[in-house]
Amino acid sequence: MVVAGDLILLYNGEKANYLLTLPEAGKFSTHKGNIDLAAISGKEYGDLIKSHTGDIFYILKPTLADLAMRVKRTTTIVYPKDAGMMLLRTVIFPGAKVIEVGSGSGALTVVLANFVRPEGKVYSYEVRSDFLENARANLKRFGLEKWVELVETDVEKQGFRHKAVDAIFIDLPEPWGVINWAHQALKGGHPLVALNPTLEQIKKTKSVLELTGFTRIRVMELLEREILVKISGTRPRERMVSHTAYLIFAQKINPATEK
Repeated sequence: MVVAGDLILLYNGEKANYLLTLPEAGKFSTHKGNIDLAAISGKEYGDLIKSHTGDIFYILKPTLADLAMRVKRTTTIVYPKDAGMMLLRTVIFPGAKVIEVGSGSGALTVVLANFVRPEGKVYSYEVRSDFLENARANLKRFGLEKWVELVETDVEKQGFRHKAVDAIFIDLPEPWGVINWAHQALKGGHPLVALNPTLEQIKKTKSVLELTGFTRIRVMELLEREILVKISGTRPRERMVSHTAYLIFAQKINPATEK
């Protein structure tokens, strides 16, 4: 049953859907009419409600992609297509301790926090206080602030406060500047991932990873294309989510020692 305070997605179609926290009462205005929000309380996810114009909206449970894509943005964000691969090719689980460098708007932070709860923690480092406060507000909106510790610092100069973490996620213009600190903070054999928009940045990051003590280095780009299924025929959509970032993955190796 949906109650006040729940996150809901009011869905009429791909061009008319709205993510909101359900209040006790009030009206929600759309170009397809006004919706009485008080009438939603007591309904279940999957039920429908009509606007005053008679247009149908379905009350849907928001997906994690919905949350990540609808953070209030002050920066570019990590897209779901990239975040999914980042999760699968790192070590993240309920109870994991992970570091994120570059909180930005908090889109990736939202995803990470969802996967480490209830016992884990995301340590999100950001140099800009305005970005940090926006990320904090987005986390609070989605009820995930409990699993995130936001740290305002310049990692390249000061390093990480946290050690022996399970994974590190780097979203910085010059990730090579924190690779040495990342090597110190990671558990042996554990992974990091960095993302950059250009191949020149990725090339330099790879060189530094090799010199610092990482192996299994792999670079990839993901493209997302929706398929339109209609009675008249099935074909790819003309527009797609193409280049967003190159992803570089690596895993820490320990310094060689005599045994």
